[in-house]
Amino acid sequence: MFEITDNKGFRITFDNGYTVSVQFGAGNYSSNYNLDILASHNKPMSAELAETALLDPDGNFVPYAGDDVQGYRTAEQVLELLQYASKRMAWPEM
Repeated sequence: MFEITDNKGFRITFDNGYTVSVQFGAGNYSSNYNLDILASHNKPMSAELAETALLDPDGNFVPYAGDDVQGYRTAEQVLELLQYASKRMAWPEM
């Protein structure tokens, strides 16, 4: 599933239930960190570097690369996280 988040990034949820969040708006640990949040609200964003996070099927942060949230990630690093998340074991059914 694909989801746009406040016009400043996106989330991808894989069939195994894991979600990767990729954010690059004002205030995110990205190329746009220092932008004015109010002035850039709901304006199209682009960035060289993005903030990422991995969430388990229950919505809890999963540490990756030494932290719950990874800042200033390149496109290649985002791709690595996406591949990692897509290959995680599915959450056990209850």
